[in-house]
Amino acid sequence: MFNRFKNRVLTSIVPEFPSISPAPSHINRSLPDKFQYSRPPFLQLLTVDELKASADHNVRPIIVPRDISVMPLNAGYAECVNSGKSEWNEDQAAFYQGLLHHPAKDLPDLPYIYFGIFDGHAGYGAALAASHQFHHILHEKLVDVIDLLLPTSENETPAFPWLFHKSVSKDELIVGALESAFHDMDAMLAEDRSKYRNAGGCTSVVTLFILGKMYVANAGDSRAILAQKLSKEVIKKQTDKIYLNGSSDNESPNAYQVIATPFSFDHTPDTERSRILELGKIHPDLMGGEYIAMEYAKKPMTRDLGTRILYKQGNMKGWTYKTLTREDLKMSIVTGEGKRSRLLGTIGVTRGFGDHDLRALGSGILIKPFLSCHPEIVYRDLSLIISLPDDNNIDGEYGVLIMGTDGLWDVIENDNVARITFETLKKYPNEKHRYTMVAQELVAKSRGRANDSGHWRLSDLKAPATVDDISIIVIPVYQYYKEFCQWEKTFIEAKQKREELKNLTMKALEANHINNDDSTPVDNDVEEAKEQEDESTIETKKSISVNDDDKDEEVVGLSSEDNEKLDSPLTT
Repeated sequence: MFNRFKNRVLTSIVPEFPSISPAPSHINRSLPDKFQYSRPPFLQLLTVDELKASADHNVRPIIVPRDISVMPLNAGYAECVNSGKSEWNEDQAAFYQGLLHHPAKDLPDLPYIYFGIFDGHAGYGAALAASHQFHHILHEKLVDVIDLLLPTSENETPAFPWLFHKSVSKDELIVGALESAFHDMDAMLAEDRSKYRNAGGCTSVVTLFILGKMYVANAGDSRAILAQKLSKEVIKKQTDKIYLNGSSDNESPNAYQVIATPFSFDHTPDTERSRILELGKIHPDLMGGEYIAMEYAKKPMTRDLGTRILYKQGNMKGWTYKTLTREDLKMSIVTGEGKRSRLLGTIGVTRGFGDHDLRALGSGILIKPFLSCHPEIVYRDLSLIISLPDDNNIDGEYGVLIMGTDGLWDVIENDNVARITFETLKKYPNEKHRYTMVAQELVAKSRGRANDSGHWRLSDLKAPATVDDISIIVIPVYQYYKEFCQWEKTFIEAKQKREELKNLTMKALEANHINNDDSTPVDNDVEEAKEQEDESTIETKKSISVNDDDKDEEVVGLSSEDNEKLDSPLTT
């Protein structure tokens, strides 16, 4: 019995192993890997030795791109491996610069930029697959709605199918593209199980810049925040209460204030307790008789049987009493609080990709029915950002987006991340690699240093540092908005030229129509005019017929050599 339990545990939590390393005996190698293990391509770690060096758990080296110019928008990236939690770094990152071809071929294509971070668990396979495939799925979803995102003229309304009776905004179309892309990515991982080795699961946070807006979609406990540094004058103009919080910069004469705006929200058994309890209440068969979908004010004990106990169930916000029965002694489908909360006593996240074969420890119940791949999406219209001219505070007003796996957020709060961001940018005011330096500094702060005992501690060598993988992308939002404004100007100019050409064509047609009307005899007697028009038409047809006959005769009269030239498709 112990061996069966041991095998079940190992099946649930063992990481996958790259083909450069021998697999343990309990890993099924009968199916191939879909993607060979690697780090993000933009890091340019091309050899096995470089991969092994990046996964040194004793040193935990901070890896940044060798060539920072490969990152769009001058964005920064840095990562480091865990301290021994798994053999390989199970985080992955990706970016993609795409073009959506406009239905009107004479108008510029629509550019967009995508960034993604994926935190793998039970192996690196799902995160690796998402980093390679998600942007292709998203691109197809955006292609499907390009004709609705960009009508060909200002007076033209989107060509919705006749069955539509509801106005749909561009924001809803883009949000829908992201949501459906998340679902398709998860479905692809499910289908791949019969062809490739089990890929495990991963959380996902992605950012899409398109049409002058920033969309952040999250499923899991990776996170994105917008760090801003605003002057008092700008803060006064803001209506959002969140701008009243943050740390002050007393050294600046403008009294700048650093704030951190969440652009995603963690999905853990604790934060999604009500959703999971409600699902268990509606579908008790999913719990296999092993768990109960209730939360108690205190842990039920056998000695309390028959007494009253405070509980809540499903979507209940408040508490009420019930008589404790033996059924209540079963484990709740959600246990613990905060980062220590667990779903079915096994996993600490409740949204993401994959985990289709993950089973609960001890009971063997499938966990996937309680997990969701559906993302929460937050977006911002960058054209509404308040920016004061000549204040040299573009990064502060438009903000810097920090995307990171939970290895960062477990040990550093949002406000501190924002503060470190602007402290580092201040040290590198004009360098292009300044955002890479921010990412590197954030990784270094959350990784900490190893003490004499080999334990990783934060800078004060007292508080524990993260032992997890860390991956961070730092994106200067204004860089995208500046590029978008240039594209928008080009697009408007192209539309104006298109409209001018259209107007000229219409005027030429109208002038031609007027000239034709002037050449037609006008008489008070309508019938006589009609007869004259008919006679003119007949003569015209005869003239065309004669001309055609003449042409035929000319062709017939050609020599055989000339006829061969005429028949040739390449005749000059």
